[in-house]
Amino acid sequence: MIQPRMAVATLAALSLPLVFAVACDDHTVTSAACSDRSVISLPACPTEDGFSDETCQSFDDRTANGQSMANDTRAPSIAAPTEGQAVAGTTPFTFQWMAPTSLRWRVPAPRALTLADEWRRWTTLVPEAQAHCPPFSGRGYDLIFRSGDQVVFRRQQSGTSWTPDAAAWARLRTAASGGALALTIQTATFSANLIPSGSGPFVQSTPRRFTITP
Repeated sequence: MIQPRMAVATLAALSLPLVFAVACDDHTVTSAACSDRSVISLPACPTEDGFSDETCQSFDDRTANGQSMANDTRAPSIAAPTEGQAVAGTTPFTFQWMAPTSLRWRVPAPRALTLADEWRRWTTLVPEAQAHCPPFSGRGYDLIFRSGDQVVFRRQQSGTSWTPDAAAWARLRTAASGGALALTIQTATFSANLIPSGSGPFVQSTPRRFTITP
């Protein structure tokens, strides 16, 4: 006869690999996007910005799970480009936006790390240059550029303006050759690389459309 304590221990041992597998599988969906520099731009951490690959994982996990919410009062306000603006393609354009003003900004208190958090932390494959960035706390932004229904490029950071480098600008210009681009910017407030409940991401209900001239 199996003793109760032995049964509990056996069940825990059997369930542990399952927890690891779920965490790893959930992470696999997002890790490729955050490490693929052909489709996403991240700042140089920590010299340029504290936002890192690990912070990107939290953004992508929430978005992939359908937790990005359209809320104009809690989403950033896009200042440039204006709606329908024809942006000159000869030099990279500086995109600008403002933080939401409906709520007073504060960094949420850190929550305790779960087993899945620890597993993700130790199994995340990030570029060596960003592998030792300190945990990010504060407001982060995710710029999403679309051509039709297809995401053509993204930029994540904590600042409120971004000027693409030559490679990113070339990609946007190529995408814009087929017509107008649509830009949405979602935001979330992070605590040690994680997004606490109720802290986002929040995104505009209507994208900002613009074109890039040859």
